[in-house]
Amino acid sequence: MSLYRILRFIVKGLFNLIYRIEVKGIENIPQDEGALICPNHYTWADPVLVAIVTPRPIRFMAKYEAFSNPISRYLLKKLGAFPVRRGEPDLNAIKTALKLLKDGHLLGLFPQGTRVKGEDLGKAHSGVALLSIKSNKKVIPVYIGGSYIPFTRMKVYFGKPIDFSSYYKDKLSGEDYLRLSQIVIEKIKELKEGGINDGDTSC
Repeated sequence: MSLYRILRFIVKGLFNLIYRIEVKGIENIPQDEGALICPNHYTWADPVLVAIVTPRPIRFMAKYEAFSNPISRYLLKKLGAFPVRRGEPDLNAIKTALKLLKDGHLLGLFPQGTRVKGEDLGKAHSGVALLSIKSNKKVIPVYIGGSYIPFTRMKVYFGKPIDFSSYYKDKLSGEDYLRLSQIVIEKIKELKEGGINDGDTSC
């Protein structure tokens, strides 16, 4: 992960020159445990912004097509990313994600599964709750706000952990996972509206 740290240092310096970055709730990120880092997503720069303000490395899923080019594949792997086939169940990506979480890594995952523009944060896919429950790890909702116009303010607000552990031994349906994943979107909306509540959020 040395390349990750080098690039993070360089890109963080560039972003701090271009934007006024406001970060809140950084203390909500666990220091030495696995967790899902789940921001809203509306542009390609979102994972970069979240990564440079997060003290620990984040392992992001990246679309399978991005690994087709040898150069991008090399860089993505060095940066800790791993491929996922979108629009279909990808068991290899799920297994990789669960192992990373259980090994204590931070996993970056956009709950909507794709970019959503406008004020509406969209609907969550079932993967967030599924990975959280199967790994027994908490979800950190993250709100990204701002236009990415140079010299304007960008917001990155980390919410309190969402704890789905009460469902760990339950047999859940696809609809159950969708319903629970939507809770993450609702928590991101609360962060957007200006609230970072005290204490863990148990669901």
